[in-house]
Amino acid sequence: MQKKFKLIALSTMFLGTILVLAGCGSSSADKKVTTVSVGVPNDGYPFGYMKGKKLDGYDVSVVKAVDKKLKNYQFKYQASDFPTALSNLGSNKVTLSADEYEKNAERQKKFLYSTVGYSVWDTYIVTPAKAKTASSFADMKGKKIYAQTSTNQAAAAQAYLKAHPGAFHAIYGNYTTEQIVQALTSGQVDATLAPKYQVDSWNRSFHKGLKIGSKPIHKSDAYLLFNKSANKQFVSSVNKAMGELKKDGTLVKLSNQYLKGDYVPK
Repeated sequence: MQKKFKLIALSTMFLGTILVLAGCGSSSADKKVTTVSVGVPNDGYPFGYMKGKKLDGYDVSVVKAVDKKLKNYQFKYQASDFPTALSNLGSNKVTLSADEYEKNAERQKKFLYSTVGYSVWDTYIVTPAKAKTASSFADMKGKKIYAQTSTNQAAAAQAYLKAHPGAFHAIYGNYTTEQIVQALTSGQVDATLAPKYQVDSWNRSFHKGLKIGSKPIHKSDAYLLFNKSANKQFVSSVNKAMGELKKDGTLVKLSNQYLKGDYVPK
């Protein structure tokens, strides 16, 4: 009787263990993972570009690092150019977008910014090697300045011209990096508007000795951008993940890797 009792007790304990393990497995399997559409650039080296058949770049790697941290979410990437990315965000085709978005009044009305900036975008007037440097739009009287369409740089130029009509000639477009540098060095335009790290990159790539003024015409950082209907919990989770990536040095590491320097806001 004693041996039989022990056998029954052991069998009961074994069965209980199986049930507990089965319960744990069921809880893990039922964990919901939400798919989120995320916009990234595909035509803006070094922020987003195609490397073979894969997307790569600073902005792409930043959102992939966020994706890795958010176990309850899975990112589905949609690559596009800058204007299309904003259009997709506005039409809710994507919930989150990364493409070096600076803050301006128009975007703040339409979208929701993340709380953690991930690259410095202080805008400088950029001039060719043989030209004088310029630190304000007032220094560019009668000159031709190129600005990329739909960017904060274009908005800054438009705002100044509204207050000072005819102060300079603004040219807007979607030039490639090579076309911007060619326009500067050939005299097609007298200057362009860009952050320091972009100018550093151009000079490394083309050895043209492009120069910036002694101070920026506009101080700004780049942020991730959400559409206004984004789930609050998702927004909070992304902001928390970005804070952790900044604190643990991941953003600086990615900046050094892709931008060849530490351009992360302090």
